[in-house]
Amino acid sequence: MRVMLPKTVEDFGRAFAMVEPEGLEGYVDGGSGREVTVRRNVEAWDAIEVRPRVLRGASAPDLSTTVLGVAEPHPVMVAPVGFQQYVHTDGGVEAARGAVAAGARYVHSTFGAASFTELEAVEGLRWWFQLYAFTDDGLNRALIERAAEAGAEAVVFTVDLAVLAHRERDAHSGFVLRGNREVPCVADVGYADARLAPVWASLDHDISFAHLDRLVADSPVPVLVKGVLRADDAVECVGHGAAGVVVSNHGGRQLDTAVPTSIALPEVVDAVGGRAEVIVDSGVRSGLDVAKGLALGASAVMVGRPVLWGLGVGGSAGVERVLQLLVDGLTNAMSLSGARTVGELDRSLLSRP
Repeated sequence: MRVMLPKTVEDFGRAFAMVEPEGLEGYVDGGSGREVTVRRNVEAWDAIEVRPRVLRGASAPDLSTTVLGVAEPHPVMVAPVGFQQYVHTDGGVEAARGAVAAGARYVHSTFGAASFTELEAVEGLRWWFQLYAFTDDGLNRALIERAAEAGAEAVVFTVDLAVLAHRERDAHSGFVLRGNREVPCVADVGYADARLAPVWASLDHDISFAHLDRLVADSPVPVLVKGVLRADDAVECVGHGAAGVVVSNHGGRQLDTAVPTSIALPEVVDAVGGRAEVIVDSGVRSGLDVAKGLALGASAVMVGRPVLWGLGVGGSAGVERVLQLLVDGLTNAMSLSGARTVGELDRSLLSRP
């Protein structure tokens, strides 16, 4: 019997809230501190008003685009999320399969629930690897080399984890990640002890631009830097060899009251000046939000929490459905805005009250 999936992205969120294990809501939907940034990320996208063009013949817009010189059928990507096994027993592979079915590029976290070997077996997968830096440079090199060997076309270096933020909701619920489970990608490269606790303890929190220099030098594929919210940081990342930056506040899970990404995005786009890709995530809940991100200058838009909602509610089919809802919403928003192509989405279509 065919399972009926929710009809909207928000419906997926509500459905997931009804089935998720106690405490997990802090990991999936929670944020740092009082979760101000989690709320403001969404509110800031909503606050951008649209000034549509008319009489443009945009009833069937072309969503195709190019990112890092590679053709993409649409600009919606799956953001890197760790520990999908808490949402679905086969979460890492199911998330990747859902991305393939929706034609979306998938970004796999260092702490994702699938190994490189498992990702290699997902037919048609187009993906990037997200890297957290470890104190062991040999492990960093092994991860990026194995990722590239397995088909990853870029490395996304996440840099906003100088320390782990205080998360009040987790403190109240007592939710913690178990330390005995192996980290699949770390196990895949033959690391001596791939259990979560020692791997997590070996994260390098004192990262600098010297780390980026080494990563760019070591990586056989382009490197993007994720967690950028300032123009000067973006310019320096590009100066150190980054092929792009991801404007992100970790979905509100790191520094609370950090600037919403829709506000930071135009400043970063202007500073980079077309010399590298600029991608955005955090707080995206609709295809209209995606359209706004593109109009502000992003090359593509990554989506995290809604994908987890889809995964938890319906496995790969749920992921596919959430992504398709976003793509359909983008199509609708472009048509109603008078944009026939992604390139015609620009700031003239937007207004901030």
